[in-house]
Amino acid sequence: MDMVIKRLSPELINDYLEFFDHIAFADNLEWAGCYCVWYHWHEGLDAERKEYEAAGGTCFKRELAIKYIQKGILQGYLAYVDGAVVGWCNANDKTSYVGFNKEKRPELWEKEDIGKVKSIVCFTIAPSMRRKGITTQLLSRVCEDAFSEGYSCVEAYPGTGVTHERSYHGPLIIYEKCGFVVHKDLGGEAVMRKYNPVCKVDVDI
Repeated sequence: MDMVIKRLSPELINDYLEFFDHIAFADNLEWAGCYCVWYHWHEGLDAERKEYEAAGGTCFKRELAIKYIQKGILQGYLAYVDGAVVGWCNANDKTSYVGFNKEKRPELWEKEDIGKVKSIVCFTIAPSMRRKGITTQLLSRVCEDAFSEGYSCVEAYPGTGVTHERSYHGPLIIYEKCGFVVHKDLGGEAVMRKYNPVCKVDVDI
């Protein structure tokens, strides 16, 4: 299978929307309409959404995704096969995610600065293309780019145990196979890290 991975950019907005409009959650309508903006959500957006819907708008998160892609807030990678998007990975600087700020999730932060951290918060694969190695290839690309850009480590947050409630974070076993190690066990959620081999990082902070 020939696959091409592209970093999300404003020029790829239509591809992104096509994937989330029709493909990403074709077998899971409960998640349809997320457009992968959850970890950027803040209280001010609740008021904006109410105004948007009062004015007759029907898909606030879709419009928000467009705006955030244009502004470079929503970042990640699209996987293509035969010109069509078959997978998505949401990856960005850890500080860019409102949902991960130190007030909301203090347990995700260290007492000492370890340098720049790239966070992976979501994988979404087309139903017909799952179990074909797409997640692994996306993960490898994230790490490759992050390390070339000077990030100290790549961090991810897969679920643990048998409930798989955090399956959108990617399976823990895939991170292990790609050289990630458990940095913290938070009970039902693991903080996995892969360190940049050219950066000296104190992993025992």
